[in-house]
Amino acid sequence: MHKNPVPALLGAASLLASASLVCADTSTGKVSIADFTLGQDAMNAPSAKLQISSTGDMDFDDINGGFSYDRLLLETPLGGMIHVNDCNAVGVGLRYEATWLDTDTRLGNMDLHDLRLSFTWLHHQQGSKWSWLMSLSPGVSSDFNGVDGDDFSLNGRLGFRYALNSKFSIVGGVGVDNTTGDHSLYPAIGFQWRPVDDVHIALLGATFTATWQPHNDWLVRFGVWPGGGVWNVEENGNSFDVSMRSYNAAIGVERRLTDKVWLSLWAGTNLANNLEIETASGGDIFDEGADGAWFVNLGLRVAAW
Repeated sequence: MHKNPVPALLGAASLLASASLVCADTSTGKVSIADFTLGQDAMNAPSAKLQISSTGDMDFDDINGGFSYDRLLLETPLGGMIHVNDCNAVGVGLRYEATWLDTDTRLGNMDLHDLRLSFTWLHHQQGSKWSWLMSLSPGVSSDFNGVDGDDFSLNGRLGFRYALNSKFSIVGGVGVDNTTGDHSLYPAIGFQWRPVDDVHIALLGATFTATWQPHNDWLVRFGVWPGGGVWNVEENGNSFDVSMRSYNAAIGVERRLTDKVWLSLWAGTNLANNLEIETASGGDIFDEGADGAWFVNLGLRVAAW
């Protein structure tokens, strides 16, 4: 049985609503997160997030059975940007994700955790069209049974942004993130585009979003983003690496609750699903693709501006 993450969402909602994203201040003329966006509005604001999501059963392609999951995600900055000088700044953030994974495999149901502390360096010289970003996120990705070096994870990226004009920017870089379902280092190229004032479209790494703001207090979004993970688990004294690959494709609606607090609801499907289990030495004991299933996500976010 899935554990119910709803009480955790409600219990943390008041904490999230009080988050202060002072790193968005651009009045000083120093580098800020706004140097990496097309303008500053509700459609593209960096945000602290608290979300719960759930999927239907994803049936394996070649054998009986399948898998599904419930998930809770919390992302928040830890204070504001620390400015080294006008062109360089450092930010610190926290990301925690709990995944309650139900599987018809030898490992059965698993309670999985991904806890990361992120360090982000921003570089931008006022007047330049170029902005640079580097982040490292050490953490633990585990079932928290017998935590050791195998549970350590390291995610990160190195990227750039080039502003062609006020309506279009090119972004690119390299990075690794467990949410894609493996530890591989991938190059990426993407863009930020504002074809009209109330539409914002972006491809950032493996995440695509298209947003329309029909009203000051409403947002309508379409998105595709990775929803997998990699974890180390212990069972009967044995260590296993569990890798889940899944991409969510969904339509979302957001409603402004207060000046910076938004309530969101997404619904759609998941794609390109796969579940793999390996021994600690790299021996493959399970590797199966799976059909798509429904996907829903309910969340709160506190926007930077």
